[in-house]
Amino acid sequence: MELKSVSAGYGDEPALKDVNFSVYKQDFIGVIGPNGGGKTTLVKIILGLIKPFAGTVVSANDGGQANGFIGYLPQISQIDRRFPITVRDVVLSGLMSRQSHFNRYNRHDKELALGLLAQMGVAHLENKTVGELSGGQLQRVFVCRAIISAPRLLILDEPNTYVDNKFESDLYELLRKLNESMAIIIVSHDVGTISVYVKTIACVNTYLHYHESNIITEEQLVRYNCPIQIITHGDVPHTVLEKHHH
Repeated sequence: MELKSVSAGYGDEPALKDVNFSVYKQDFIGVIGPNGGGKTTLVKIILGLIKPFAGTVVSANDGGQANGFIGYLPQISQIDRRFPITVRDVVLSGLMSRQSHFNRYNRHDKELALGLLAQMGVAHLENKTVGELSGGQLQRVFVCRAIISAPRLLILDEPNTYVDNKFESDLYELLRKLNESMAIIIVSHDVGTISVYVKTIACVNTYLHYHESNIITEEQLVRYNCPIQIITHGDVPHTVLEKHHH
């Protein structure tokens, strides 16, 4: 997928300006940036949910998301937990792009869904509704939904929200394996965590600065005007702030 000189936003206010961004097979890209910097708009452009004001989006899949070309894990805070749907049906809904109105999910589909749920340690919840799940359980379920179609591009928006430490480690190891067969874009505020796993980093703050490495320095963040919060873990976990005068 390639974005060429793309500008986009809402109303007359651009959230992204003149963005050039390419995603290749087996890329593993971390997207960082401040709140309101345009990360969500970038994701919506890639998903085809909004059209750019200017520029073009070229996809290897002319039909958009058809046939599971893109798998998407949204921010869990965007999920309506009141919707009466079971865990198994949530996962199966990741196959809807290839279903017609007259086709039902077959036995293979259901076995695939249950296998993914088992891999995530939540197979026992298959008949529960989403409203009965904890945040961490819900996150696991939506990871299954995102990957069930074996997409060519997987996009994860703040996937470590609500995730416990053990599953966070398991999730990134799973992504490392998935990256052998698909490109991955992961949006996160946690630079320290994603830099261990991603191959390259894109900093988005209205403009997009692409860094062809998983190492990004404080000086580069300042140059990109990308004020990211960095957390240091240790005996006393703490936030690292930019140098400032008292």
